[in-house]
Amino acid sequence: MSIGTYEEPLPCGGKLKVTKASWEISYYFSGPDMRYKGTFVSVPGASIEEYISAFIENWEDYEKLKAIMPNGDASKPGRKGMTIRIGHFSQGVCIQSYHMPISSTQQLEKVIGSYRYAAQRAPLIQEFLESL
Repeated sequence: MSIGTYEEPLPCGGKLKVTKASWEISYYFSGPDMRYKGTFVSVPGASIEEYISAFIENWEDYEKLKAIMPNGDASKPGRKGMTIRIGHFSQGVCIQSYHMPISSTQQLEKVIGSYRYAAQRAPLIQEFLESL
């Protein structure tokens, strides 16, 4: 963390990162083993409402897909670069590829709640950073 940067872990597994000029929720997903690099995913603060809407709409698509193919194995692209997956591997709404699968309403609510918390907290932190 550098001077003028604030970081805070969020219940969704991401990290709120705030600077004077911008904020984001960032994630790091390690590779399956040491042969693979990890994956970084960033949700810009300016797009947070779009991501909340995308999670909700993608969740609705996931529920429909599960109902149509209860024993199926499939994936399809979702909004904002997310992936909707049913089957045995990373089932749910994934923020990217197979990362962070959301497969219950409790998980969905945790992510949305974290994003809304970040959207309220970030401007307060930016005000404080401006005063430094």
